[in-house]
Amino acid sequence: MALPKEPRQKMINIMYLVLTALLALNVSSEILNAFKTVDRSLLNSNTVIDKANSNIASSMTEMTKDPNTREKAIVWKPKADSAIAITKVVSDYIDEIKQRLLKEADVNEKGEYKEDNLEASTRMMVEEKVGDSLLSRLKQFQNEVVQVLPQNQREGMMASFPLDLEVPPSNNEGNRTWSAAYFRMTPAVAAMTLLSKFQNDVKRSGNLVAARCLEQVGQVVVRFNKFEPLVSQNSEYLLPGQPLVVTAGLGAFNTENLPQVTINGSPRPVDPATGTAKFETNASGGGQQSVRVNVTYTDPNDGQKKTIDKTINYTVGTPSEASIFLEKMNVVYLGVDNPIRVSSGSGKAETMRVSFSGGGLSGSGGNYVIKPMGQPGPATLTVAVDGKSASFPIRVKRLPDPVALLGQSKGGKLPSAQFKAIGGLRAALENSDFEAPFAVISYTMAGSGPGFDNYTPVQVSGARWPGANAVITRAKPGSIIYFDDIMVKGPDGASRKLPGIGFALQ
Repeated sequence: MALPKEPRQKMINIMYLVLTALLALNVSSEILNAFKTVDRSLLNSNTVIDKANSNIASSMTEMTKDPNTREKAIVWKPKADSAIAITKVVSDYIDEIKQRLLKEADVNEKGEYKEDNLEASTRMMVEEKVGDSLLSRLKQFQNEVVQVLPQNQREGMMASFPLDLEVPPSNNEGNRTWSAAYFRMTPAVAAMTLLSKFQNDVKRSGNLVAARCLEQVGQVVVRFNKFEPLVSQNSEYLLPGQPLVVTAGLGAFNTENLPQVTINGSPRPVDPATGTAKFETNASGGGQQSVRVNVTYTDPNDGQKKTIDKTINYTVGTPSEASIFLEKMNVVYLGVDNPIRVSSGSGKAETMRVSFSGGGLSGSGGNYVIKPMGQPGPATLTVAVDGKSASFPIRVKRLPDPVALLGQSKGGKLPSAQFKAIGGLRAALENSDFEAPFAVISYTMAGSGPGFDNYTPVQVSGARWPGANAVITRAKPGSIIYFDDIMVKGPDGASRKLPGIGFALQ
């Protein structure tokens, strides 16, 4: 499963892990309310994705009418429509499961049901094997929706899907299957939230495929006639002392005419690069809390000042047991420092003891760093407070492959003098929160075109290329230089082979 890049999706995954861990300790009304809050957030996210898919369909229809884009749009519009249609079928199927689960949980005419019912999801999803059918449909969806794209784009797209169908690790012998791990002895409200999560993953995956189809055609001019505030928060359920971060802006903005944002009555500076303002505070008190957001903007259609108000709601829970918060994502990576925050709940912080089964752990005062060693797989973080222990499953993975770079370039055209001055290859992660050094071990280097009579690769050890003077001295404008068999070693000590790169010298 690829790691989600959007902050909202990261928040959803982190909330799911923390709430599931808390659920295993004590099913309280606050936990049930927290699940309902997350479920509402997921449903809102689903609505946003549906609108995005509708915009993609409308844009591609317009592209088929534009002489500049018609030829490509005729090819790619049916593919985007197919991805959206496949997504809708599976989303509707999950809606049917939700309705059936509500009946199992004794829903009434007002839509109320027994939220803490532990038997409904167990009976329907595990014993009646509806969960097995859902897993089969989700796997089928992954394979079908990616088939919309050409063969050479499928693997990369599949890796970016947020849909994770692995069986979550569990110490309970009865939860060894996918259905049991998610739905056995799960309160009805938590099961509804999980179904909304998988529905959100499906919609986002289909949206990624449809958006890729749109990219193949090109951009079109979008005329904005409706403006909505974009307001996000880092979490909808917090413990006292944890930070609340609210980001507010406008769905469409001009860098020369930024919106004005006030939060809780106080003006906030707007970042011209993003058109958004931030508000940070530490959670306090307990129960439902709110933040008032006001966005004022100039409508470019009529030049009038307009204002939109929105209220952000969040819940401050009362800590009862130990909890953890992964600062990077819902997995940890081999060979690098992974920051993690650990709370002792209502217990005495000085009595808290933390241990990690998958490698090294350092830190104190609630802020720790995990450095996994060995092999990827499941691991456990154990928090002991006042003689009570709580275990939290964590997945250990390898860092993704870096990319080979010559200076800052991954290939293409490069001035001959600049090429010779660089002196070697390097490897680095793209778009990563981690400082993970990768060392270049070896590669082959060869040239063709002007200055080269034949293609004769030269083996280079290490990152620098002094041993490849036979290639460097002959290189001139018009030459093409190739780097293949690039071997690197990451912070976990494992060697990897990277794809080759090439440069056309100018």
